[in-house]
Amino acid sequence: MKKIILVAVLTGFSIQMYGQEVFYEAKLKREEMPTAILEAIETDFPGFVVTEYTSIPIEIVEEDVFVDTVSDPGSTYDTYQLELKEGSDRSLIANYDSSGKLLSTEEYLKNITPPARVRNSIAQKFPGWTIEKDAFKMVHFAGKSKKERFKLFLEKNDKKMKVFTDENGTILKVS
Repeated sequence: MKKIILVAVLTGFSIQMYGQEVFYEAKLKREEMPTAILEAIETDFPGFVVTEYTSIPIEIVEEDVFVDTVSDPGSTYDTYQLELKEGSDRSLIANYDSSGKLLSTEEYLKNITPPARVRNSIAQKFPGWTIEKDAFKMVHFAGKSKKERFKLFLEKNDKKMKVFTDENGTILKVS
């Protein structure tokens, strides 16, 4: 249960970090990272380049999650978040604990061709609409489960819309 709560919180922090400025994080240099995490990155993500190292002040006390707002930036934390890139169209965010255990990832692949089941679902539900080139595949890993999501930009005549689907083509959101 603790792991599920932690993964949910880390995912929330990941989303929050890109939605607004987060006040409770410390940007780190490579040499400030725990060796276990640096070794794990080489094994878990060969070919990726780390573009940013961040520590996140999360404390777990008897299954409750607390954000440590008292420690100075740069203090030793138990949770670390790294931004990684491979080429210009692939990036991910990886969350590790201080021992180098991968807690969760969120991956973004840009300009991909969605699988046939997703394309067929879009064609059926939005006849006449075309998928533009800026389609994103978002992969989230937590524990041993993996979720794939697609963000598709559709166009028909002069109209545009954004559609989110799961890996099976189920429409999750339209905006």
